[in-house]
Amino acid sequence: MNILIATDKFKDSLTALAVCEGLKTGIIQTFPEADCDILPLADGGEGTLETLQAVLGGQFITCTVHDPLFRKIEADYLWIPKTSTAIIEMARASGIELLDVSERNCLQTSTLGTGELILDAIQKNAKKIILTVGGSATNDGGIGMATALGYSFLDENKKVLKPIGENLIKIQSITQITHAVDLTKIQFTVATDVINPFYGINGAAHVFAPQKGADHTAVELLDEGLKNLSNLFEQFFRKNVQDLTGTGAGGGMGGGAVAFLNAEICSAADWILEVTQIAQKLQHTDLLITGEGKIDNQSWQGKLISRLLAKANEHHVPTILVCGTLQDPEQVIQQAGILYATSILNEPMSLLNALSNAPKLIQEQGHLLGKLLRSMKL
Repeated sequence: MNILIATDKFKDSLTALAVCEGLKTGIIQTFPEADCDILPLADGGEGTLETLQAVLGGQFITCTVHDPLFRKIEADYLWIPKTSTAIIEMARASGIELLDVSERNCLQTSTLGTGELILDAIQKNAKKIILTVGGSATNDGGIGMATALGYSFLDENKKVLKPIGENLIKIQSITQITHAVDLTKIQFTVATDVINPFYGINGAAHVFAPQKGADHTAVELLDEGLKNLSNLFEQFFRKNVQDLTGTGAGGGMGGGAVAFLNAEICSAADWILEVTQIAQKLQHTDLLITGEGKIDNQSWQGKLISRLLAKANEHHVPTILVCGTLQDPEQVIQQAGILYATSILNEPMSLLNALSNAPKLIQEQGHLLGKLLRSMKL
């Protein structure tokens, strides 16, 4: 039996590679004749660059940049010399995991560091820059990123504003210094599976800012600020970002990239699956095992797992789901092509115990699946 094990990470416990390897080890113990191929996947957030490097090659470039609170840190991006392509993970310079819980306040955070990574790639004569925007600590609409590339944001007194979320509402005009880098010769892409608009009840502030330390008052201020910035984008760039899907991703970085970089927004899941050549792999697969830390209703809203399941169905490959937490089993039942779905938890336990025991639990689940599959011999 040819088994393809292609999972995402289990957040806060196991990398995608660790999940795949753990399942393979367990399966081989009880089904040694199985031919298991592993393919660690990512959704555009943490771990994406490692997944892509395994497929595309390239090297990590490390830069000194500013974190969301303007402190100097080391951050890296993936550089692929063969195609002069830079793949930049926003979370590495502007991510929420860079801050302690007590520091998280997206009124005060900035995407400046992400812009500094982009600037470094431009200085390497990049022809393509792909930006993944998950896991950010920011809600600045991309003005921090733009500041690194030569833009300034002025208030009513023509005073330069600090590029943070709190100041979005104060921006009256946008200027670009004369020696700013030429962005017109570079193809920019934002990869995200977030479909939220720039502002409004379903926009970046209302949906994501509470996770980044914003209370109700802050959310309202940020939303008004994003609306103000959107109006300025129409005035200065003739771009209506509000009507584009996904511009609310990354605290509005999606919209900022469209305006400042003339970027296109694409599905991160579709892009990852295309790059990893999943369709070709499924042609020689009898069974797909996939999963992520939590399977819930969001898993079926165009996310990585749902797109992968669709690909498997196209090739008539049955799928087994393995996860840490299995929610809404009714929705799982409704999904075509799923043979079986299971959590790795084998008894009631605290979240802390589940996270710390994840390597053992994932291997045990592989052991059980191997025994089951050997008896079935699909």
